[in-house]
Amino acid sequence: MGDVVLLGVDGGASKTRAILINGAGDTLASSVVRSSSAYHREPEEAAGVVLDAAREALARAGVIAPVTALGAGLAGADDTTIRGRLMQVLTAAGIARVVTLDHDAAAALAGGTALEPGIVIIAGTGSVAFGMDAGGRRARAGGWGPLLDDEGSGYAVGRAILRAAMRAYDGRGDATVLVELVKQRFGLTSLRALKVAVRGIAIDEVAALAPLGAGAARSGDAVAVRILVRAGEGLAAMVAAAARALGWETSAFPLITAGGMFEAEDVLRDPMIRALGAMGCPAQPVPAAFSAEVGAALLAAQAAGLGTRQLIDDLSRTRA
Repeated sequence: MGDVVLLGVDGGASKTRAILINGAGDTLASSVVRSSSAYHREPEEAAGVVLDAAREALARAGVIAPVTALGAGLAGADDTTIRGRLMQVLTAAGIARVVTLDHDAAAALAGGTALEPGIVIIAGTGSVAFGMDAGGRRARAGGWGPLLDDEGSGYAVGRAILRAAMRAYDGRGDATVLVELVKQRFGLTSLRALKVAVRGIAIDEVAALAPLGAGAARSGDAVAVRILVRAGEGLAAMVAAAARALGWETSAFPLITAGGMFEAEDVLRDPMIRALGAMGCPAQPVPAAFSAEVGAALLAAQAAGLGTRQLIDDLSRTRA
């Protein structure tokens, strides 16, 4: 596959990552730009962000379009109407001879398991569990947005932090260091002014508060610990639901964790694993083989009819 060049793009609610690799698994260039979530912007705009990320990677590598194939995993791309509008823009751009599009969780799973069956649990600004078995059957749980769902996400944890701080402030809740942390974050002398300070706050700005909770939990703050435990339990429920849908109630399966919330590591991951154990879910957490953008590139290779086994071996070698 000496003349093969693949573009992989992973687009979520906070940022979009693109990678350009050749047929030997070498990384030619990468780029990171703003969010391309089709949940949070019009599909045409989201597709434009994907193209921006792709063109930046191409420019850095000195590669001229069209490349062999482009694979994009975008939040919102599993909606058929949105998908059609995204594909129209991406194919019309002529950036690749083959274009394939899927949900961002599908790209994360493809990269995490190197195209093998399993489940990925994503906890970033939003959250979702997504799985696929050996026959290509899919299952999804969660990921219905901040109003309807997104348990265990950065947004859910950030919102819980704000609520816990206010409850402690007015005497309805337990004392917590989150009061001072929230005051410092918003530059307030009193939480009485928080109602005005958060007026019109964006979803990603709420999610950006989540590390405050993780740090407080790690230092032993009981309120923050409860918030992170509930978050972990919410994520575990998504994984278990996806596993049931795939008939994996008693069959061990690999579980990939992805998203910025898992940078909190033990304070989120441990409660999730405990909850999975309590539910009897046979998930086996394993490290991701590759990133989501590499997963998108693998999906692009599949769509182009290329052999992926050698490519996966080469990717493993170049990252060893």
